[in-house]
Amino acid sequence: MNVSNSDQSVPIWKLVLVFIAVIALTVLVLKGPPTSKEKTGAIPVEEKVILDLDLLFSAETLVSEGEFVIFGRHQPVMETSPSGKFDRMPIGKGKCAHCHIFVEGQRQDIGPNLIGLEQRSHTRLQEARYKMFSEQYRDTPEAVSGLKATATTGGEYILESIYCPSCYVVAGFALPESNDLVSKMPVMNHMPYQLSDYEIIAIVSYLQATTSSGGLSKVTAVEDWQNYFKKELPLPEDAPKVFASSVGLAVTEKMTASVEEVIKRNGCSVCHKIPGIEIAQTGLIGPILAMKSTAPRRLASKEYQKAVLEGRAKAMTNREYVKESILNPSAFISPGFRGGDGMPSDYGQKMTLGDLDKLLSFLLAIDETMINKKDRSSPLGLTELTR
Repeated sequence: MNVSNSDQSVPIWKLVLVFIAVIALTVLVLKGPPTSKEKTGAIPVEEKVILDLDLLFSAETLVSEGEFVIFGRHQPVMETSPSGKFDRMPIGKGKCAHCHIFVEGQRQDIGPNLIGLEQRSHTRLQEARYKMFSEQYRDTPEAVSGLKATATTGGEYILESIYCPSCYVVAGFALPESNDLVSKMPVMNHMPYQLSDYEIIAIVSYLQATTSSGGLSKVTAVEDWQNYFKKELPLPEDAPKVFASSVGLAVTEKMTASVEEVIKRNGCSVCHKIPGIEIAQTGLIGPILAMKSTAPRRLASKEYQKAVLEGRAKAMTNREYVKESILNPSAFISPGFRGGDGMPSDYGQKMTLGDLDKLLSFLLAIDETMINKKDRSSPLGLTELTR
């Protein structure tokens, strides 16, 4: 059978499809397989960020970070308290400026004066008192930190004083009735402050640079940390998980410890005396916690009502007041105390709902009859109970 030429020709539309297919195949071969971002319907995967470790651990970066941890801001200036009774520096996450003097005119004196610390840190190690602490912890480490007094340089001494405040206590700054041997200062990488290794290195860098005339040339905190701990440098840690904040309260599991454990791991005993709790009998910074008696009095006080009118405080019941004083300590400052700036403001990120509930119930069961006579008459006792 004869077939005409027109019957043997390929339709144009088929040629076009073939042409397009060839082009598409060529593009795919040259470009390679699609990435996860290009796959249809796939959620873009964030590319891993490579940290610039040289920049991260440079003296400039560390000093800047240390300033922020100490003061909560850069280029801090002296502030006058609302009561006008004392001048203070801003208080950051580390709460350092609540206890220590950084600049002339500052009145905080709970801890040693840090002006001139860089030079002083080198001579501390030669003191007979430091050698006494070294001997004390030679065989058995300090109980809380697990460290010994083994610093060999000024920078190591400053680091050690943050990780293990009781490895050396400046004379006159120990807890009462401890024979001048146990520091008032909490271990700063433990609860309640939980500073990361990087934050502590940054604090030391700031102190080395700003408490001497040498500036950045005096910063040796990185080398000091590596020599002291004999391990690799730590990277900055992520922010802690939200637990008891207004967002997290409703969804947090009610996992609880004993009330003694809650008090211990949240550092309440560092500042407060708490009747009925053996480990909380030495705090001298904050008021005694007998909230069954004090909560109703403070709610009814003219000072608290003023705070309510100003929009700072919002509690309507005793339980709400105690909860507010834990999660939002700046809402109301108890009369007679130093601005409340020593109370950590991040318990909402560190306490579980169950722990918070247990602590509230316990504190609201304590009244003035449980306070011993000596504490009742002390300057830091419950003065409102004796009015």
